[in-house]
Formats: sequence, C-alpha cells, structure tokens
Amino acid sequence: MKRHPKGTTLLTRSLIGIGATLVALLAVASVVGCQQPPQPVAKPSLAIMVESNIVEAGSSFMVSGSNFKPNQKVWVYFEYRASDRTEGVATSCEADEDGSIHPTIPIPEDVLPGDYEVEIFIGKNVYDRKLIAALPIHVQAVK
Repeated sequence: MKRHPKGTTLLTRSLIGIGATLVALLAVASVVGCQQPPQPVAKPSLAIMVESNIVEAGSSFMVSGSNFKPNQKVWVYFEYRASDRTEGVATSCEADEDGSIHPTIPIPEDVLPGDYEVEIFIGKNVYDRKLIAALPIHVQAVK
C-alpha cells in the first residue's frame, strides 16, 4: 500500500493529479501550437432604401443601394393604380465599381394617391431576376 503524507485525503490527492495533468497538457499545447481554423470574413449585407418614401404624383423618386457586386444588374419595379387601370414602371441599372446604385423612377401624374411598394430585383434579365427587397412608398395627390 502506498503511503501519502499525513492529513491528505483521497479528494486532495485526486485534485493534485488532475492539476498535474492539466499543466502537462498546457505545456504540450504551447509547444505544438493550437491552430484555429480560419474564420470567415463577413460579407456586408445589401443596403437599399427609397430616398423619400412620401412622394407626389407626377414627380419621381430615387432608390439608393450599396454593397452590390460591381456591374451587377439591378431592376426596380413600381406598380401603381390609375383611375381606370393598373400599370407599372420598371427600370434597370448596373452597380458601379463601388457596388452602388441610384436609379430614378418617374411617377405618372395619374397615379391614385395611396400606399405602394417598390420592388428591387437582381438578375441578368427579366426572366432570371430574383426579388431581394420590397420597400414602402406613399404617393400623395398633386398639390
């Protein structure tokens, strides 16, 4: 039977053994070098807004956006109601080298006042575009 110093308990001896094991593991880790896998760099998310979301019939509004890929095709669509029909105004643009867009959308004079949405899409053409945002806009009557 192994002799231990007087007054030590089994718990004390176990803690001393665990501590020695941890010191040894830390020494090995510092020599070997613990390498962490590379962390992904967060891509900035798209920022899109209507410059003024309260506009007057017969005027225009600008959509501003950033963090697009340079030369990425962006589509803007504004569907509105007139007294006798529903129509839409669409435009497209390419993001500049900084990834920014600033298309201007005309609002016809015969738009009925009310709340609408401006839809923003990305894609090479009308057939493969993908909706990325729908922004609110309020059209007021001509004063």
